Amino acid sequence: MPLGTLVQFMLPRWIVVRFARVAAAFAYRLNRKARERLLENCRHVLGAGTSESELHATTRRLFLHYVINLLDVMRVPVMKRRVLQLVEMDPLIVDRALAAKRGVVIVSGHFGNYDLAGVYMAAAGYPLSAVIEPVPRGWAKTYGRYRGATAMETIPIPDRKAMIRSLHRGRMLALVSDRDLTGNGLLCPAFDAYRHFPKGAAAYSLRFGCPLLVAGMMFQHEPGRRPYRMVYKSVEFTPTGDTNADVVRFTGLIAAEINDLIRRFPDQWLVFKAGWQQEP
Repeated sequence: MPLGTLVQFMLPRWIVVRFARVAAAFAYRLNRKARERLLENCRHVLGAGTSESELHATTRRLFLHYVINLLDVMRVPVMKRRVLQLVEMDPLIVDRALAAKRGVVIVSGHFGNYDLAGVYMAAAGYPLSAVIEPVPRGWAKTYGRYRGATAMETIPIPDRKAMIRSLHRGRMLALVSDRDLTGNGLLCPAFDAYRHFPKGAAAYSLRFGCPLLVAGMMFQHEPGRRPYRMVYKSVEFTPTGDTNADVVRFTGLIAAEINDLIRRFPDQWLVFKAGWQQEP
């Protein structure tokens, strides 16, 4: 990754994107295991009536977005403040949520460029703390250097005290919530099947009275537009006072919003272990 950063320092982004297209085409053909997993996701998301050609076309675009994700993250040390030039964002919803000064729970997932999203928000001056999953074989330190290049705070999944401190300080706590990594999630509808979704976002929002936003930094390939745009939606929930029941219902609402975002951008959902189940 540092070598990739050094090479990209000498190249404009449009050349890097062209390289990504070639690399993604090779990855699609050679990585059969990943291709089959993404194809399975597409079958669920796009539905039974989707042709095989469309399924494979969507999967090829997923590989392209995956490679661009990685290359743009590698550019962070040479971009830093220039990362702001890559993204379109309407700050109204975020600023309104922060104005409550109770902290904000940001629900994100493995869609769009999820690593670059936190880097961008920190570069834009937002007080962001991102909860990160463990990465094996020393990659955690490597990714940590890139994620922290613009003052984004990172918190390991087991460190709940740090998450609570983040909200107490009025910060934005970003939780990846499209995949259950703890084994304690709730089984919720997901397109034509069911998947487990983590309860943490709902639990923290209810416990501390924090606003909750579902968000993603999505690719846009339209001429004349910036490469990415931030997509936000506030999820409203009125608690009943029954904590356990409220967490279940709120998690269901969050899962539905995540599914809706994936439905809108099916070629940008990059989960290789979705855990599909046919029965609740």
